[in-house]
Order: sequence, then structure tokens, then C-alpha cells
Amino acid sequence: MKRKEKTKKVGTFRRDFIYTALALIAVGVMFVVLPEKSTKLICYITAGLLCVWGIIKLMMYIRSDINEAFGSFGLVTSVSLIIGGIAIFVRPEFFAGVIATIFGCIMIVDGVLKVQYAIDLSRVGAKFWWLILSMAAVFIAAGLIVVFNPFSAVVTFMVFAGIALIIDGISDLITAFYISRVLKKIANTEKRIDLNEDDYKDID
Repeated sequence: MKRKEKTKKVGTFRRDFIYTALALIAVGVMFVVLPEKSTKLICYITAGLLCVWGIIKLMMYIRSDINEAFGSFGLVTSVSLIIGGIAIFVRPEFFAGVIATIFGCIMIVDGVLKVQYAIDLSRVGAKFWWLILSMAAVFIAAGLIVVFNPFSAVVTFMVFAGIALIIDGISDLITAFYISRVLKKIANTEKRIDLNEDDYKDID
């Protein structure tokens, strides 16, 4: 893979991760600020966020070149988000009881992805891979708590889910910038190696 293509992939990864993090933070703030409000209202706001998120990802997919778009699942992801948002708009009463549980599942999936990132960082010798792994374990546990809901009060449950989503989103931002930094460092190392090889060719 050429360095230019690698740079594009790093930029796409960071951009997608940041959008995901901001969406999680927005939903988390909504859960904390509106724990006693109608769950139907929360469903409408969540549906709107999903649709906007899906449209943004769809525009990013359309504007990306073939090398960046190929294998990115950008179209599938964006359409799924839009369909999910429309489904919640149409049947808010159905999703009202499970909206926090859905985001608990998202936290679990996000935690599993962080496990993979931690393993990949460990393989390339990144210094703080264990920190990403620790965050992954915490958010998988938090996601499980949200899914199984041990709280007796709805307000307590919504506030806990909201705080967990906010912290998860912040951790995603930290993860995105750290992984981008590691990938850039690897790219610069490869660039120096290529330059050295060119120097040897000139000597020959």
C-alpha cells in the first residue's frame, strides 16, 4: 500500500471514530439531562441523531475516492443508520423501552473493537496499548450493566447509561487520536526506510 493511500486511511479512521464518539457523547448528555422526560421524546432525538449521522457518513462515502471507499463498508453503515433512525421515528413506542439497552449493546461492541485495537497496538509495539485494553474492559462491563439493568429506578438507570456513554465517547476520542499518532509514527519510519533504500541505490 502506498504512503498516500495509508495517509488517507488514517484520516478516514480518525474521522469515523470522532463522529462515533461525538454521537455517543450527544446521546449520553441527552440521557443525563432528560432522564425524567418522555422516553418517546428521547427516541425522537436519538432517531434524528442517527439519521444525521447516517447522512454525514453517506456524503463522506460518496465524496471518497475508490481506494478509500473500497472495503470501508461506508455505504452499508450509513444506510443502516438512516434506516434505524427512520424505524425509531415510525415506531417510537416500540423502541422506547429498549433505547438505552440498544446503546448498551453499542457500548459492548465498541469495547470489543477497542480490544482489537489494543491487540493491534501491542503487535506494533505501541507503549500504551494496555490503557486501551483497560478502557475496553471497563466499557464492556458498563455495557453489560446497561443491557441487564439492575437498577430499580428508571431515572437512575438513564443517568448511569448517559454517564457511561459520555465517558465511552471521550475514550473513543482519546483512542482515535492515539491510534492516529501511532500510525503516523509508523508511516514516518517507513518513509525514512524508503529514503535510505533510495540512497543505497544512488551509491550503486
